[in-house]
Amino acid sequence: MSLNEQNQSCALCHAYLFAEDDVVYCPECGAPHHRECYNKLNKCALEELHGTENQYDKLKKAAEDKQANEESKQFETAETDYETPFGMLSPIDFLGGVKPEDEIDNGVTANEAAKFVVSNTMRYIPKFKKLNKYNKASWNFLAFLLPSGWFFSRKMYLNGIITGAIEIIATLLTVPFQLTCYNLGLSGMMFEPQTLQKMAENMDKFPPIILYVAFIGSILSIVISIVVGILGDYLYKKHAVNTIREIKEKSENKETDFRKKGGVNIFMFLIGVMAVQYIPAIIVSLIG
Repeated sequence: MSLNEQNQSCALCHAYLFAEDDVVYCPECGAPHHRECYNKLNKCALEELHGTENQYDKLKKAAEDKQANEESKQFETAETDYETPFGMLSPIDFLGGVKPEDEIDNGVTANEAAKFVVSNTMRYIPKFKKLNKYNKASWNFLAFLLPSGWFFSRKMYLNGIITGAIEIIATLLTVPFQLTCYNLGLSGMMFEPQTLQKMAENMDKFPPIILYVAFIGSILSIVISIVVGILGDYLYKKHAVNTIREIKEKSENKETDFRKKGGVNIFMFLIGVMAVQYIPAIIVSLIG
């Protein structure tokens, strides 16, 4: 016997109706019957319900509407559940409104980028989607404040070394000026009114070359912070896309390599920040 695909039963005997059964339907309410059952009564078995709220077709429509509403609610719930970079479902959209299958660049999807970025994906994935080779500008405040430290934290070590070296050079250029200030007793906070007043009174005691070099160092420090703050997101996207493509092409365990080469390295972040702060002092002490 074939399956009862429509899940209908005879209105009189209540037996399931199958595809091979001879079925007739009430012309008024549409209730299904075996032909034999209908002929036995010569009328609809549910005739007494005609014209009422319990009429077969009305009940059937109400049941269908209820099922449709439940399916709609399930669909809406599914739409608000998002996959985290760790594969779990969460009501929070960790992709910042970007669809998981959307391409970020060069065949890399938003979901793959999120697995690589791991931390703060709600910010970075939409940024990656917007940035391209014709639009490299963005703004990353942490990259502006701590350029080399931010590069190291995101495992862009070559960028971190280059940026850190520039930051150290910029600091070293200001050291002669700072030592002169110290020797003149101008050891307060640089921008305190009292310190600025004393500095103006003793400006003739500063060799011009020291002022020029300190000015260059200060400008260099500001420029590197601004450049990394503006281009940091673009450089990170480029690093992420290239690394992900390499992992997809060569790795035997992609998920493990995503975690190893992506994410955040707090230890290297601290190393980068401390190196920029203390290496200039170490160099000066060794020279002195």
